[in-house]
Amino acid sequence: MGNIPEKKRISVLPLRRRVPSVPGACGDKGSDRFPTLAAPCGCSARVTRIMAGACLAFFAAVYAAYLCGARINRTHSLPKGLYWVVDKQPERGDVVAFWPQDTEAIREAVRRGYLIPGAYNDGGRGGYGLILKKLLAVPGDAVSLTDAGVAVNGSLIPNTKPLDRDNIGAPLPVVRFENRRLAEGEALFISDHLPRSYDARYFGIQEMRQIVEVVTPVWTW
Repeated sequence: MGNIPEKKRISVLPLRRRVPSVPGACGDKGSDRFPTLAAPCGCSARVTRIMAGACLAFFAAVYAAYLCGARINRTHSLPKGLYWVVDKQPERGDVVAFWPQDTEAIREAVRRGYLIPGAYNDGGRGGYGLILKKLLAVPGDAVSLTDAGVAVNGSLIPNTKPLDRDNIGAPLPVVRFENRRLAEGEALFISDHLPRSYDARYFGIQEMRQIVEVVTPVWTW
């Protein structure tokens, strides 16, 4: 009556549970009871290699096109687009790429951002990039730079009326002369495409020897 029953010995065995495999382990398909999808091994590495290869191929193609003569104009002085180097002596009216002389006007233009700096060094005072303009006067031509614009052999070039100030109101250098006949080796680089081009109206007469190459437009807009 009311007796406490005797304690019985009960043996308890630990339960063995299946633990699912860690998802994403290379080559691990998981257990049968807990199937998991394994992440592709090395997927991101393959994508990186593909992207790197595509970038290298792109830059190699651009470099090869440059070596063959392709040039891209991104400035406003001439129509933007694709130009191609032509094997010819520069003549009046040609579009040319030239290194600027190291003058105070050119140095100031680089400081103000009108011209880009580059590797070319004329005189040890800094480097300049190539400039793309039209060769509108050659040795023997009579040139006038007046308030009305640039005239070559008596013909006024359109869009060449000089400006007094730039877009932010800074004064522009003044180069003015009339009926100057270009001497041997001299040249006049002008843009007749854009009235606001920075050209001979502000940096004056340059030299034919500065011309690096003659280019012709292929596709512009």
